[in-house]
Amino acid sequence: MKKVLYVLLDMLAIGFLAGGYMIQYFLERKLGMVRWINFQNMKIESQMPVDILKYVAVAVVAALAVFVLFLCWRRRAYMGGTDCVMVGVMAILSAVYVGFTIFASTSVTGAYYFIMPMLAVAALMTVFRNIIAAVSCRKA
Repeated sequence: MKKVLYVLLDMLAIGFLAGGYMIQYFLERKLGMVRWINFQNMKIESQMPVDILKYVAVAVVAALAVFVLFLCWRRRAYMGGTDCVMVGVMAILSAVYVGFTIFASTSVTGAYYFIMPMLAVAALMTVFRNIIAAVSCRKA
């Protein structure tokens, strides 16, 4: 059951990353997509407190990633090689999400408000996968 959950969470994370890439790809190639994204960006900015939500999400992802790194560091003797690699992938993906959220904007990346949640969910999927791996590892 654990391996099925691992594969499911990894595939979902890859799917969200691919979805963010596809949105950016079509944004660069289709003029109608640019117009629609610009309209949606204006609508999102007028309806939601984007800055507050953005930094709360960054704090949650960063706090969970640090918690998982600490948990895996404590149980590193009992974790397998694949789990240690996935902890590294989680750290990189979380750092990419935090960096993208803080340093990018709608002027840099047109689909910012669409890519940002997809990166956040992909980072959270890897965090949950590593929480499961760290909690379920047993002493040999």
